[in-house]
Amino acid sequence: MARENPLVSVIIPTYNYGRYLSGAIESCLRQSYGNLEVIVIDDGSTDTTGEIVKSIGDPRVLYRYQENQGVSAARNRGLREAKGDFIVFLDADDRLTGDSIEVRLSVILQDGDIDFVTSTTFSMDDTGRTSFRPDKTLKDTVSTGLTEALLLKRIPHATCAVLMRANHVRKFEFATNLDNGEDLLFFAKVFFERKGCFLSRPTAAAYSHPDSLRHNIANLKRQGTDLVEAIFDDPYFGGRLEHIRRPFAANRRVELFRRFYRSGDFKLAREHYRKALSLEPSRIFKIDYLFKFIRTWF
Repeated sequence: MARENPLVSVIIPTYNYGRYLSGAIESCLRQSYGNLEVIVIDDGSTDTTGEIVKSIGDPRVLYRYQENQGVSAARNRGLREAKGDFIVFLDADDRLTGDSIEVRLSVILQDGDIDFVTSTTFSMDDTGRTSFRPDKTLKDTVSTGLTEALLLKRIPHATCAVLMRANHVRKFEFATNLDNGEDLLFFAKVFFERKGCFLSRPTAAAYSHPDSLRHNIANLKRQGTDLVEAIFDDPYFGGRLEHIRRPFAANRRVELFRRFYRSGDFKLAREHYRKALSLEPSRIFKIDYLFKFIRTWF
């Protein structure tokens, strides 16, 4: 059981994101909840990341450098370094709201059976402005079935939105052989058949921009649909997620269609759209995607 006024570890992996990093760290240091440590794992940056972190001068900020091994290895290193009773992962280009930790921690401390709290997020643009479109179908929920909700996109997901008990999350590691979706596999395990809470109010801001790892087309081409097998063939789940493999695979194909369509690789986009329809023919009634598919021929 966590002690009173528990320590929260915020783990920030970064690689050449010095221009964003100070904002992420400051969002941690300005929290309404003060008992925290901020662990920055510099994954071999060649920019001014080290100087930026060291200039902050707050003893709660810890800096660790390693040779470039990828974001999963950096997160795993942070997890090993963390001393907190609770863990939060924050990407270097994302932000926490001012009461982010306090809000999620208060929920988890009220119920000793809850292992994690996740929430919606704001969207953030290049100027730092945030926006949020409330979804009236989303309600605050306490459940042991949030893995299925996560994988089928019934609840939104961002790495920065999850606060977890350290003694539970330390059972797992991020997969270093995945370049995209490694967070889904990790959090699917954290959520799996454990009591958790989803909050419909945002507790963080996620920043999407052209050089974001989430939009690395080369990684997506190389990995393809490997994420499907990585999740559903993982022995940890013991086959108990098999009933949602098909809709998840269709969602993954549609997501790849969308990414490749935006990148201009229409041939590859068409391939993924066709395979999504073969998995779930009813998706042809998603008119927006159907129109995009038709446009790839012209």
